[in-house]
Amino acid sequence: MKEILKKVENRQLLIEISKEIYDKKAAMAAAYKFTDRCYIYVNSTLENIIEIYFKAKESISTPLEKIAYEYCNELLDQQVRLDVEASYGNIRDLIVKQAFFPIENIEEQIKT
Repeated sequence: MKEILKKVENRQLLIEISKEIYDKKAAMAAAYKFTDRCYIYVNSTLENIIEIYFKAKESISTPLEKIAYEYCNELLDQQVRLDVEASYGNIRDLIVKQAFFPIENIEEQIKT
């Protein structure tokens, strides 16, 4: 497996994400879930790359590498959510619309 973590100065880690595979929304949603454990900086480059910088907060004992790898799993989860929404979101909308559609003659439909 390709090494995805890059060490940078000041005890920080960098993950470079391809915009061809991952959406910016997925990268941001995943990053937000880790703001309680580390400082995160997100940067977009001209080379079709999203850079995610991680710096551990002083109060956290979890190794920064572990947090960064957990971020990768969360990123995948967020991207799959976006892909499923894009593919099947209209079905969910139809189900919700049908569920809240007014029922005519409700008294006739209720069996006592």
